[in-house]
Amino acid sequence: MQKLKFLKPALPLTVISVIIALILAFVNSVTAERIVLNTIIEKENAIKGIFPECASFESADSSLFDASVSDAGWVLDADGKIIGYYADIAPIGFKGEIGLIVGTDTEAKVVNVALLSASETPGVGTKATDKTNLEKYGGLSLGEIDGVDTITGATISSKAVRQGIKSAVNTVEVILKEGK
Repeated sequence: MQKLKFLKPALPLTVISVIIALILAFVNSVTAERIVLNTIIEKENAIKGIFPECASFESADSSLFDASVSDAGWVLDADGKIIGYYADIAPIGFKGEIGLIVGTDTEAKVVNVALLSASETPGVGTKATDKTNLEKYGGLSLGEIDGVDTITGATISSKAVRQGIKSAVNTVEVILKEGK
């Protein structure tokens, strides 16, 4: 009897842990679809923010993507004409992934960069992802991106953003070479 004395406090803790795990699993199953839908809407809004005349966009073959690019393709106007290209990237910054949408024109020059998500250090790392810094990439081609200065105090985040944008533009150049 003495040997089973440890079960007395362990049994209620086990039951509570199982109940909490079941509640979390239920909440996850209820919210998972909504989270995916919100992510898609956020991406669509970012692309339409870069290309106001966007009527739709289509993904390219994923075998053409650089490592940090999760999606890329072309943006179409209402007439079905390609007006630009986009790439959804997530380079790793100081504190985690930095979600960006990079829009380029039909010659693979950056039109604009939209921030989707970042968990960088407030006031320091977030400087690399603020609108003022992202606008510096506008009009640049692949060979010119390295000319954007890193931000003092946010070196890792700045380099991640720059490398991610380079990956995005490189992916668009590969898509262009494939004929789309």
